[in-house]
Amino acid sequence: MNDEELKKVLEAGKIGAKARDEGARLIKEGAKVLDICEAVEKIIMESGAFPAFPCNLSINSEAAHYSPLIEDEKTIPADAVVKLDIGAHIDGYISDTAVTVSLGSRYEKLLDASKDALKVAIMNSRVGSSIGDIGKMIEKTIKMKGYKPIRNLGGHLIRRYELHAGVFIPNIHERNTSFLQEGNTYAIEPFATDGAGFVVEGKQVTIYSVRNIDQKGLSDIEIKYLTEIFKRFNYLPFNERWLKNLGDANEIRSILSSLTKKGRLYGYPVLIEARGGVVSQFEHTIYIGKDKSIVTTDINDS
Repeated sequence: MNDEELKKVLEAGKIGAKARDEGARLIKEGAKVLDICEAVEKIIMESGAFPAFPCNLSINSEAAHYSPLIEDEKTIPADAVVKLDIGAHIDGYISDTAVTVSLGSRYEKLLDASKDALKVAIMNSRVGSSIGDIGKMIEKTIKMKGYKPIRNLGGHLIRRYELHAGVFIPNIHERNTSFLQEGNTYAIEPFATDGAGFVVEGKQVTIYSVRNIDQKGLSDIEIKYLTEIFKRFNYLPFNERWLKNLGDANEIRSILSSLTKKGRLYGYPVLIEARGGVVSQFEHTIYIGKDKSIVTTDINDS
């Protein structure tokens, strides 16, 4: 990664951190999920970046992938545990960061479990660090707090315009012969729960990304949508809200469903804790430099 590319990575991190922190302050009982997410996405764009994926606002047993739909009326309930997961990109160089807000005192220790696990993981992330060992540290930290790590969620390598770039950083101890590589950017995101320790896919899909841009066998309107989606978002995830100028909600949903069935789009189901347990999550993006690692989404570091 050259100096100009690193500059974009670091700036995307600062913007993501700003949007995360300002968004967290908007999470209050009765607030509309739609209003919070659109405010966060606006902050990212007004700061000189673009959302790397739709703002996720997942509540209680929802672990990830809930992003509000067009005219969504969902609100934050009392005593909720709310995960705000956001991304920013500049010219495809991405930051990915998350925070959990608890509106009551009951789950503060659950939040501490994932927060402390993230701190331990970052402290031990440098060139040559074993990815398996990082997972082991995350698991140990969460279990010491009396909770379970979510074993089928974890961090990931980030490349330009590629949010999940093939390398998985587990939240549990796995035999993994991979190591953190100099010049790479990774997201580290411990999830903790008082439930079963794994997530299942829900029925609702609110986020999509392009899988295949082949137009063969598509209708004219499907080609129109697919072309415009790829032009706007490349292979990065998106939400139906970002297509409101192409048609009404029913048309947009119908086309997205059809393109998914035909293999042109990938749909991300809302992920739910298998036993209905409450989930906490904290996440940072970290750049692995030759001499030091930089947490791009920590304003005090980057």
